[in-house]
This record gives sequence, C-alpha cells and structure tokens, in this order.
Amino acid sequence: MKTNDILSKKQKLILELLNRNNIDKLKDFINSLETPLYFLNSTNFDLLTLALSLNCSFDIIKLIYNRCNYKTLNYVVKDIYHLYDMSNHKDENIVNYQNNLEVLADSNNNVKSPLLVSLEFSDFQSVEFLINKGADIYFKINGKYILEILREENLLTMRKLNFLLKNGFSLKKFKIERLSNFEFKYIKKCLENFVFDTNFIKYLLNLYKNKTGISKRKFNNKVNNEINKIEIPKELYLKYLDRKDYKKVEYLYKYYGTEKTRSFKDFILFYLNYFDRNFNKKSFYDFFNFIINNENTFPFSKEYAIKENETIIINKKLKIVELIKNNNNLKLETFLKNNNYILHCLYSSKSEILNLINEYNVSSDIVDILRKYFLI
Repeated sequence: MKTNDILSKKQKLILELLNRNNIDKLKDFINSLETPLYFLNSTNFDLLTLALSLNCSFDIIKLIYNRCNYKTLNYVVKDIYHLYDMSNHKDENIVNYQNNLEVLADSNNNVKSPLLVSLEFSDFQSVEFLINKGADIYFKINGKYILEILREENLLTMRKLNFLLKNGFSLKKFKIERLSNFEFKYIKKCLENFVFDTNFIKYLLNLYKNKTGISKRKFNNKVNNEINKIEIPKELYLKYLDRKDYKKVEYLYKYYGTEKTRSFKDFILFYLNYFDRNFNKKSFYDFFNFIINNENTFPFSKEYAIKENETIIINKKLKIVELIKNNNNLKLETFLKNNNYILHCLYSSKSEILNLINEYNVSSDIVDILRKYFLI
C-alpha cells in the first residue's frame, strides 16, 4: 500500500497546497485548523521535508518551520517520493535522481533529513536557514554522513561542498578515510580547506602586517605542524599508485611531511613491488618513467630513476640471451609476452636481433618467435 493511500484528509489537502506553492492559501488552511499544524506530521509524513522536496518557496519553508515548532532539525523521515513529480525540474540531476530513487531507497532505507533534502535540491537559501536553526552538517543517516549520501546519489557538486566547508564542515570531524570513494577533486578541496587553512593564512598576514621576523627553523616547524594535522591513509596513496595516476600520488605526498621522506621512498618501492603482479617490473618501469619525463616533487632524482630503468632493461636483455642460448622456445615466448611493454627499449635496431640469431645458431622456432615480437 502506498503512503498516499493512508494519508488523512488534511494531509492530502496540505500536500496539494504545497504542490501549488501558494503561500496565501496555505496560510488560510493553517488558520482554519483546530489543532496545531505539527499534528499533521508523522513518521512517514513531515511537512518541512515535503516542502523542501517540492521546491516550495523560501517563505513557505520558514512558515512551516515556525508553525510546526520543531525542537530539532536533526531527525529523519521516510521519503514519500512517489507523491511528487520532478520530471519538469530545471536540474537534470534531480530528474535522474528521481528516476533512480527506488534503487537508492534500498541503500539508505529511503529516509531523509531536512538538511539532506535541501542539499539534494541545491536550495542553498534553505540550507543556510536550516544550519542557522541548528541542522547539524555532521548528522548521520543510517551511519552515513550527508556528504556520503550525496555522493551515493550522484548529487554532490563542488558548489555544495564549498557551501558546507564555508559553514564549518572540516576533516577535523569527518575522517579522510571516508573520502576514499570520492572523486579526487573533492578530496583535494577538503584537504586544502583543512591544511593551511584560514587561521594559518591569518598568521602569515599578521607577520607581514606587523613586520615581525621569523626564523627559517620556526617557519618550517609551523609548516610541518600544519601538514601533520592530517595523516593521509596509505590506502589512498595505493589507490592512485595502482592506477598509475602518479600526479595524484604526488599531490598527496606534499601532506606526508618532509621529515618522513625516507619512509615514503621505502613505502613507494615496497608497493611498486607489491603491484608487480606479473613479476615483470612494469610497475617500477612506469613509475620511474614518470619521474624521468615529468617535473615532480617525489623524493626520487631523475638520475636514480634512469639508473633503475637501465638496470631493468639490462636484466631483460640478459634473460632473453639466456633463453635463446638454451633454445627454450616456450619460456622465451612466455617471457616476451609478459614483457611486451618494454621490448621496444631492449634493442635499437633489427640488426641487433639478427646478430643474436647468428651468434647463437638458434632453431627455426626461436627465429619465428623473435620475428613475431620484434617484427623482423
């Protein structure tokens, strides 16, 4: 049975008035009631969340809030989404969201808070009003923060995040681990808001304004204290390292702390080995290629990276010669297949391959394999 089948007559009437977004008729209806307006609210029917969901005017939102005498705004109510049609809504994301609500309902038990609804509909005037009236930006719904729910619903935008950050949202209470599934731009924004924040900038401006000197050591300590305000979980580094998204790893590295450079190098090398799933050194080769070909702040010099990749190439060539000498065509083909990513770097010309063939008097099977992978 759908919720609209069990609504009272008065609930149906006020729902119709909210749909029309007519504040004068709404006031007339409220004044005609013999009981307080909040008597119409129930577990599955809440006038404030309904008005927000229906994109009612801000004046209606305020009217309902004031007449319902809400003691708190940190509550949840079942979202009766089938009572309103959003097909003509100006925000395409909202239309798509409405179409997917039955799927999303399963993940969140389809419950809402007023602040969540106002953010879903990008009603920033109402968002600010609700926050000023005590709506908690850290309020959890089924164990999830509002920010996480917006991401799940594909309704999170940079504007919404910025609005929350300006209203006090911070990584001080929202653990960065919970951002692991967010787009990187949101992770970056939260980090930049928390580290080297307004207080740090004010500190620097006061130094400049008062022409106060500061030693290099004290300044470095101040910077390191800012960086150490947060510890990036290793899972976040590994996520982007495994994807070979080295620019993102490099960005996160700046929050690692200069005094821990040695441990970061060991950490990267350890997990490059871990991600070497085919045991062919590709994870190392790709990473060091990035170091060689890009200006970066990683604690690896270009000279070090060049040396490491040259060592990989030398060892690959030695292995090929060994397999050719042993006339082991099966192992040779497997090796060349697994190391196809680097074959173009092993021999600079076809003549080098021909010299190998002549020098070791290889079988026709070996020749065919070499032709196949080196296109001779």
